[in-house]
Amino acid sequence: MTTHQIEQLYVEGIINDDTLTDILHQWAVVPLLYDDGHEIKVEDYFNHLEHSLGVEAYAAAQSLYELSVQASRRFAEPDVYEVLQDCISLQEDLWMTNVLRLGDWIHWMEQAAQGQLNLPVVDFHSLFEDLPEGYMIQDFHDDLLFMLEQEDHPKYQEALQQQQSLYRQLGVSASS
Repeated sequence: MTTHQIEQLYVEGIINDDTLTDILHQWAVVPLLYDDGHEIKVEDYFNHLEHSLGVEAYAAAQSLYELSVQASRRFAEPDVYEVLQDCISLQEDLWMTNVLRLGDWIHWMEQAAQGQLNLPVVDFHSLFEDLPEGYMIQDFHDDLLFMLEQEDHPKYQEALQQQQSLYRQLGVSASS
């Protein structure tokens, strides 16, 4: 896997921590402003940035946002788009907690945009019986983390396996 332009600009100091976080935060939250993936546009991301971008940073951000728009079109129908939204939001959380590397996140989005992967499939009911309406992958992840804080929990091993499966499906590499 090659280094994406945005990573290179960050390493070179052209993009600082705050700007990188702003670019990636918009990458994760702008899709939440839509009920489906048909209408989202690259400009929507730029309209919400808090930091101004230089030419190189703008081009790098644009390439990320184009990937997101492509993935949104691929998973445009409301039910599937909701899963994509949930995945991207969780990926931002995983990136912020150093579980998911930026390069792996970008690679996942590239594959999603190009039709080389499907969205995660999670068996919520393997660990939980009664779930509230609207229960999503991010809720499942939060519940997994809670269970994994308790090594004596009767479903600890299953929760660990579910977490590993979810992370693989979200692009977390073994070396992250």
